[in-house]
Amino acid sequence: MKIGYFTDTYYPQLNGVTISVGQFAQMLRKQGHTVYIFAPKIKDYNDNEGDIFRIRSVKIISSEPEVMMPLLLPEASMRKIFNLDLDIVHAHGNGPFSFLGYQVAKAKNIPFVMTFHNLHTKYTHYIFNGKVIKPRMVAAGLRVFGNICNSVIVPSEKMRREIQRFGVKKPIFVVPNFVDMSRFGNAEKGYLHTMLGLPLKTPLILSVGRLGKEKNFTFLIKTFAKLCQREKSSHLVIVGQGVEEHALKKLVHTLHITDRVHFTGSISSSEMPKVYADAKLFVFASVSETQGLCVLEAAASCLPLIVAKDLAYQEIVEDGKDGFMLPLNQTIFCKTMLSLLNDPETLHRFGQQARKHAEAYSRPEFLTTQLVNCYETTITNYHGAPLTKNYLQRRYLVNFLRLTQRLQKFFDE
Repeated sequence: MKIGYFTDTYYPQLNGVTISVGQFAQMLRKQGHTVYIFAPKIKDYNDNEGDIFRIRSVKIISSEPEVMMPLLLPEASMRKIFNLDLDIVHAHGNGPFSFLGYQVAKAKNIPFVMTFHNLHTKYTHYIFNGKVIKPRMVAAGLRVFGNICNSVIVPSEKMRREIQRFGVKKPIFVVPNFVDMSRFGNAEKGYLHTMLGLPLKTPLILSVGRLGKEKNFTFLIKTFAKLCQREKSSHLVIVGQGVEEHALKKLVHTLHITDRVHFTGSISSSEMPKVYADAKLFVFASVSETQGLCVLEAAASCLPLIVAKDLAYQEIVEDGKDGFMLPLNQTIFCKTMLSLLNDPETLHRFGQQARKHAEAYSRPEFLTTQLVNCYETTITNYHGAPLTKNYLQRRYLVNFLRLTQRLQKFFDE
């Protein structure tokens, strides 16, 4: 099968969508399929894998990752896209590149599927501070986008329920992201302690994610400030980057805990197993996740889990067995963190159980086969567009590409 991936974010940007796209593309190729990836061009970055088309883009929304609008395309690239023998287009991200993928699918008269990775109704603060675009408006847009697909893919039951609530009527397939268990749980300790200049015996509480409002790091920092009043040895480590970094550091300074809270910035995917290996406990307060890859990676790394009570984590975290799902209450979070830190035996037992639970998501071949089954079902049920409509779609796309070529010349001037 020949598959066209259109994604609004890809390496070297590091986030859940990037990891999901990269992992599934790799597994599909291992199973004998061809995957072409269309993604934003990143300055000074060269890909190490083939079949990737990097498209010049301009930033339209400042976020982490940035939302990029493709500036299409030299005519040779246009012809190359049209000449690719694709069986299906699979879009990721619900942004401009996903829309480009839709236009290519319609012009080539092949089915179009899209993965809803993120709950974008939780991200409206990135656009005019949430004062213009409201969650209900985003939900309406997602409904429209979902219903122009031939099929929709989601990583969790939570996301399936959400987009059904938005009004998406097309077939929905749940295909979870997977974690490579062989990478986690056996890394040598000392990486974070060395980076931060801390003794190896210092207990580290870890959280990982984009530094955006939707990830709720403000809650974690305020909770940790309470813990600091009762416990004097542990440190909070936050791995990630984003637009809220300055505000979060300012909060840490205001709470007088700068010596015990550490921001590492972004750390490469290859180094993350060593990051998890140095922690005693993983905490996460986001309620905007659709699956929570960082929670899965922490579980695979034998870390006890304390997370917000949310449907996204219910199949990963089992209360009282490998961690706790808690209401967003600082006192309850603080008390639970303190209880676990003071109980090494429970910490160890919870960590071992967390890894066992993560094994349910460690079947890349099985989950990739599920994805292929989704493609095959969608292709079988696809009837195509009438020749006249298909011709108009192709003319529309050609005119759209010519317009963006003019935009590209404008940005080059």
